[in-house]
Amino acid sequence: MSCLLQIPATAQIPIQTNGQSIEGTFISQVVDSAGNLTLFEGGTFAPDGSYTGANVNGLHSTHKGVWVSTGHRKFVLTVLFFTHDAQGVFNGTVKAKIYLTLAEDLQSYDSVAERIVTDLSGKATVTYPIPGHAVRMNVEFPDYPPPQ
Repeated sequence: MSCLLQIPATAQIPIQTNGQSIEGTFISQVVDSAGNLTLFEGGTFAPDGSYTGANVNGLHSTHKGVWVSTGHRKFVLTVLFFTHDAQGVFNGTVKAKIYLTLAEDLQSYDSVAERIVTDLSGKATVTYPIPGHAVRMNVEFPDYPPPQ
């Protein structure tokens, strides 16, 4: 039994992606109910298969998750975050199960998410697919010269 406790989760084991790395930070947008692509979050895919994201919605906690490569430029990400009401009181969770397809140039991805919104009793209240798009964040040098 103690040996099993020492085995990392599958999503935590590095997977060979033949140079198709999703590791890094992406700025993501999702399609809203009106069909518009809107800013959603900035998130980082770590080399160990973990994910952390910061949402634009102040009523959401930090997003925590795990990801794994499933094929040529294909990935699956599972994320969980907590939700709060306008007074900051915890009122449920959201789990997102997301298919990601990395672009040929590795600088963006398209996604389709299934979100499961859960109330305080653990009952799933809403499930729906959401398309999205994200762009890799790259280092940008300031336009002015560095200090001497």
